Amino acid sequence: MTDSTWLNRGHQLIPGREVFRSERRFHLLAYSASHGQLLMRSIGQPDTPGEPETTIDLLFKPASVVKIRDDYRGLAIRCATAAESAQVKADYTSVSFGEEDHVFVLESQGESDYVVAMAVGWTEGILDLPRQSFFNNFHPATPIWPYQPLGGIDAGLNIASAQELIDALMDEENTTIRRERHRYVYVVMTRVIRSGGPDIKGAGVFLTRADAEEAQAVITANSVECWIEELPIAV
Repeated sequence: MTDSTWLNRGHQLIPGREVFRSERRFHLLAYSASHGQLLMRSIGQPDTPGEPETTIDLLFKPASVVKIRDDYRGLAIRCATAAESAQVKADYTSVSFGEEDHVFVLESQGESDYVVAMAVGWTEGILDLPRQSFFNNFHPATPIWPYQPLGGIDAGLNIASAQELIDALMDEENTTIRRERHRYVYVVMTRVIRSGGPDIKGAGVFLTRADAEEAQAVITANSVECWIEELPIAV
């Protein structure tokens, strides 16, 4: 069960109005240049007594100006007053702001930061371990399991080494940790035409493209249609 809020309308974002408040700890989780997505999180620990069970994912989109810290102990977000908004925007003469660009003031422990974005929203609930966030979900149109918190351009900062992948595959104890890194593997796919239609199967999974290409050459030499697909595996 999740609770979601999305604010992007003028009547929801009245200057000076507080739109969010929590005493929990939040940290900067991810940024994607695609649609200027900025994601912050308060981590839930449902298996730890005394800790909050739910995760809160807080998203600004699209964010054109950002002045924040990577960690907040307690967080309140309000819409800037007209004077505050004018001051912030005046400091960025190279940015063309539109009427829908709102200045969100982030307040924590007596200090203030801000984000200029068109919208802010959050989702709170139990985040299942295989999921990276509430804001990057699986879609049948692009049938690849999301391996990063935000869709769009991947900075590659969470790509694991081949050795980390091997260690993860051999580790039987850490079955309840969130897989926050990934490693691409290379799947050699084959297509064989049969009487009932094409039979498409994965012939093998390889840690490196070089190994996959060697297998592909052997399979192709046997007159079987063959290609390589890259898939992320959570580590």
